[in-house]
Amino acid sequence: MNTNFRKLLVLWSLFAVVVMQSCSDDDNPDKPGEDGFFIVNEGGFGNGNTSISFYDRETDVVTNDVFAQANGRALGDQAQSMTIFEDKGYIVVQGSGKIEVIDEDAFTSIATITDGIENPRYFLGVSSSKGYVSDWGADGLTGTIKVIDLNTHKVLKSISTGKGPNRMIKLGNDVYVANSGGYGKDNTVQVINATTDAVSSTLIVGDNPNSLQLDSDGNIWVSSSGAVAYNSDFSINVANSTKGSISKISSGSESLRIEVAGVVYGGARNLEISSDGEKIYYLFDGTIYSMNTASSTLPSSAFASGYFYGLAVDPYNGNIIGMAAPSFSSSGTIEVMDAAGNRLNTYTVGIAPNGAAFD
Repeated sequence: MNTNFRKLLVLWSLFAVVVMQSCSDDDNPDKPGEDGFFIVNEGGFGNGNTSISFYDRETDVVTNDVFAQANGRALGDQAQSMTIFEDKGYIVVQGSGKIEVIDEDAFTSIATITDGIENPRYFLGVSSSKGYVSDWGADGLTGTIKVIDLNTHKVLKSISTGKGPNRMIKLGNDVYVANSGGYGKDNTVQVINATTDAVSSTLIVGDNPNSLQLDSDGNIWVSSSGAVAYNSDFSINVANSTKGSISKISSGSESLRIEVAGVVYGGARNLEISSDGEKIYYLFDGTIYSMNTASSTLPSSAFASGYFYGLAVDPYNGNIIGMAAPSFSSSGTIEVMDAAGNRLNTYTVGIAPNGAAFD
């Protein structure tokens, strides 16, 4: 065979392999959280010991305090949540009144947003240039959604909401906001038009809604804490309290509301959903429960026993992650369970893990 022809044949073969790999990559994009995920460690209020951990799937290892290691400074006081949006991590540090924007891969700081931020809770990416941050206000009652320019990292405006706006979810051009009551009481989910940045409607649900999830049929599920009243000795006054609940919003209104078994602090909270959108998970009195979205009754038995402070569902493999906080001064753990509730592994993380962030 002619030498030049042989060289051409080799080059053509290499080119074909590259093209085939490129097509294969396009046909099989990365699954959410394929490399790993972040764990938000709230820390003890006022102690400035909040932190972020990262679980690496390839090594099966959790590295703690990745923000401090990458940036040479502490993260701050009481991180409430973290969201991955377009290759950036948005860490909402409530006690410090700021949002830290980091590079998803290097963990290094890109920007710190403080101006116009008072008592932030959660971040939601609305478009490539705009984000929303729920904010309880300095008094914990004057709720707003802060509109953030994601290019300049500046607050553009504030949208007035009910008390204690908490988690948000986007459906089409609408953003649904759960008004958790903050340091008071509320029972509304408000809908914001993401183009005009204005509230378009208000829906009534159970007292103090805290979390929302979207199912495979386009319904929005809401977990509510209920409103707990206390006696002079700080015991719960059941007669003057309301129970937590799970609600379903269909076609713009509440179509189902189911109360949990009793009055406890926190009620139903930390609502999560399976990757196929057909099963919800939530915490009640520290225990994990699961419910099919086709059901109209709450489960009578727990998905996983124990006492958990936080909860997440891994979109990569469907595993359930229960987060345990033995105290607000010592390391917590995450317990990874499969969809059947079998414990797979336990990892040590930072103080008071309360949630996770997946890309």
